[in-house]
Formats: sequence, C-alpha cells, structure tokens
Amino acid sequence: MRNDQIFVLLLVVLLPMSGCFGGVIGDAEADDDDSDDDHTQWINDVGISPISWNLTLNQNQWLEVKSAVGLLTTDSNNSDEETNQYPLAVTEQNGWMVGSSGHSPIFGGIYSMCELMVEETCYSSDPDGNWFYSDWTIIYRIHSV
Repeated sequence: MRNDQIFVLLLVVLLPMSGCFGGVIGDAEADDDDSDDDHTQWINDVGISPISWNLTLNQNQWLEVKSAVGLLTTDSNNSDEETNQYPLAVTEQNGWMVGSSGHSPIFGGIYSMCELMVEETCYSSDPDGNWFYSDWTIIYRIHSV
C-alpha cells in the first residue's frame, strides 16, 4: 500500500473520532468551572437534643442548606419507642424560611433550626413529652457577594 493510501485510510478512521480526544467543535465544550459554588466548603454541624443550632450572617452573605434532618423519637403511651428521620426547618428571626434543602430568600440574617413548625410557630420541644429529637444534622454553606 502506498503512503498516500495509508494517509487517507488514517483520515477516514480518525476524523470521526476527533471529538473524543478533547478537540473543540463550535460551542460544544463543557465548562467544568462551577461558578455557583463560590469555592465555598460545605459545613456539617451535628448535635443531640435539644437543637441549639444558630447562625448569624452579614448583609453580604446568604445561606444555602443542603439538608437539615433529625432523628425523631416518639413514645406513645409508654409503649416501645420508635425513631424516624424527619426534615427540620431553618428559620430566620424575621420569619423567612429556608426549608430542609434550599436557598435563603434574603441576604444576612440570624438563623436557627426548628424542631417542629406548625402554622408558622416553631416548637423546640413537645409540650406533652411524647417525642424528642435524639440527634440532628445540618449541611450548609455560606456564600458571599
């Protein structure tokens, strides 16, 4: 086989594979830089009952919550205890809520975690004594602008 035939054969084989080797065709290049995360690190705070998580942010900061959950232990009429995982609410002192996964709707603020939210009222314990959170965790990060 002559050199020009080998060259043409290599072009026929390799040309369709040119995108597989990092070549850029038009605007098809993916951007690996995730500018949304500000290069901030996730923070994981954990604790036991009672929940005592509080956070104060400056006016140039906002909160992102990945998860906020607790292990709720219930005891109904002196029977066996039952433990289940439940989401916890993250509230700001002026009434703003983040939820168990989401972004704060405001910049700054003083945040705390609520054990039970009923009709915009945050309860830190059960008045009847039938339930309590044995453990809790919140994974969050703070963004600056």
